[in-house]
Amino acid sequence: MADELLVFEQTIEAVFVRALHGRLPPTCKARLRQAGLDLDQKLRPAYTFDAWMTFLRITAEELYPGEPLEQGAFKIGEACIDGFRETMLGRAVLSLLRVLGPRRALMRATQNFRAGNNYTESRLKELSPRQFELWMNEVGPLPTFTAGIIHAGLRTAGAENIRIDLSGHDGHACTYCINWSEASVSSGVAGKGDSRAATRSGSINSL
Repeated sequence: MADELLVFEQTIEAVFVRALHGRLPPTCKARLRQAGLDLDQKLRPAYTFDAWMTFLRITAEELYPGEPLEQGAFKIGEACIDGFRETMLGRAVLSLLRVLGPRRALMRATQNFRAGNNYTESRLKELSPRQFELWMNEVGPLPTFTAGIIHAGLRTAGAENIRIDLSGHDGHACTYCINWSEASVSSGVAGKGDSRAATRSGSINSL
């Protein structure tokens, strides 16, 4: 893993410039600015991981004040896929996921996440054709944000009735226990809005 954990500009863009455009209240933008993310200025090439986690926490608190932080982070993770889809790199990656299908999409977890950061490492264990354990080395204090990305990514890849359980989170690494009941290539091609459908058709639980 890299000495300094960095989140690249394209990830910040996907979440804050694309997915959440027009949704951030002035109080949220002010808190983000104070934390080091000025959305009225050109984005930096990269931000530290700790700053990234702070940005996500602030945004979850501001957008979903009546919900647990974990659920707000999950929703932002899902939205990240919608925003990523609007970038040139995201269109390429998500188009590939639709071709690969859920199983092979999970096998590419490290490569897919490394498109947006310099630190992700993962290990995948297949328990059955639609049941997997995905270990990730660094998800910080908000593991449900990454769960939201996985959830929406699998939906894009064609999975339905997705369930993700969190296991062994130690503040850094986390194991995601993932299963789905069926897969349909056509279910992942609807484009923007898939993550909202995934919320209705799947679930996430913390062990």
